[in-house]
Amino acid sequence: MSAKRILLIYAKNSLELLNRQSALGSYLYVLCGILEKGGYRVQVNDILFGDLKKQEQTTNVINPSGSANSLFKFVPGILKNFIKDISHFKSIKNKYSQIAITKEFDLILEFYTYGSNIGYLLSKKKKKPLIVVYDAPVLEEYEFFHGKNYFFRNKILKRQYQTIKQASWIVTYSASVKKHLEKLVNAPIKNSIHQNVDFTRFEFIENKQFDRMPVNIGFIGSFLKWHKVDFLLDAFNKLREEGINARLFLIGNGMEYSSIKNQAEVSKYAADIIMPGFTDGEKLLDYKKMIHIGVMPGSNWYGAPNKIFEYGAANMAVIAPATPTIAELFLNNTDLLLFDENSFADFYLHLKVLCTNPKLCKKLSQQLHTKITSTYSEASTFNYYNSIFTQLKSE
Repeated sequence: MSAKRILLIYAKNSLELLNRQSALGSYLYVLCGILEKGGYRVQVNDILFGDLKKQEQTTNVINPSGSANSLFKFVPGILKNFIKDISHFKSIKNKYSQIAITKEFDLILEFYTYGSNIGYLLSKKKKKPLIVVYDAPVLEEYEFFHGKNYFFRNKILKRQYQTIKQASWIVTYSASVKKHLEKLVNAPIKNSIHQNVDFTRFEFIENKQFDRMPVNIGFIGSFLKWHKVDFLLDAFNKLREEGINARLFLIGNGMEYSSIKNQAEVSKYAADIIMPGFTDGEKLLDYKKMIHIGVMPGSNWYGAPNKIFEYGAANMAVIAPATPTIAELFLNNTDLLLFDENSFADFYLHLKVLCTNPKLCKKLSQQLHTKITSTYSEASTFNYYNSIFTQLKSE
């Protein structure tokens, strides 16, 4: 295949790829590295990936979008959203202009984000194939974080519709998201399913001991409302009330972190609740070695189960909600335990079963570990994207 030049579009910010606290950003960084090792030249927005990597040692990326003006908090919510969206659309327009004058490319790979029409415009102008990776329903996700009081719903929907219709291929991580897109455009889409797995977050831990006390229960990730970390905290308190010897590790940060931390500090069992904040590298590995049960206490219908992959690699027994995406990918009572996402009682029952049955924990952890290690790898990721690129260039 002669095509070796990939334009990767991430309309939020190229520097997001250097942000280890961004799950998608760090995955894109890994993907660019995999593609370049396979012989592709990758350009991220208007900068070559090699040049972006050079900034890694000199850039401290915590909030690539910059800090908000201190006076902005006094602006009414609907006006604040209006100002943010105007600024966002202007940024997208500028990114398009910058990308359009950079090096030539053969294919466009866009990880679709709220309000973007960059891939659509470039694909039409340059007559290049567009592959869209649709990571989440952008409007639904926006409304979760910002509410429904905003001005540009029709504009967002139009740009999303144009992008999906223009795409030569669409990558989703579940059939549920595929159905969502086909409903949006009222037509079948060219699609295949692939997991956005960040292999740098995998720690392959073997021979974990499950017959030792206390039982270590863990959540690793973003403290978002839909992750229901408070669910897990309440369940832990109840386990301890019933005399089960356990510790709880809540690792990460996010919009609900302060609220959860306040609840943890007033718990009778606060001494056994560990909340180190965002953790990475060797320190995170040490925690993973200790945790027996990895928990996803909540998700939404489209939530990608990235944490299950991470837990499975680390040889944890896993409990997760039976949302469409998760139930589609993992077998209940074989890979993990699934619970009714709307029932605290069902969640608690399943968690208690794992806490009191070390043999079941070991069995589930080993089966999930085998599935993760045998199915997902850098080679399988490269082969997946390479086959799409090859097919589109031959058409």
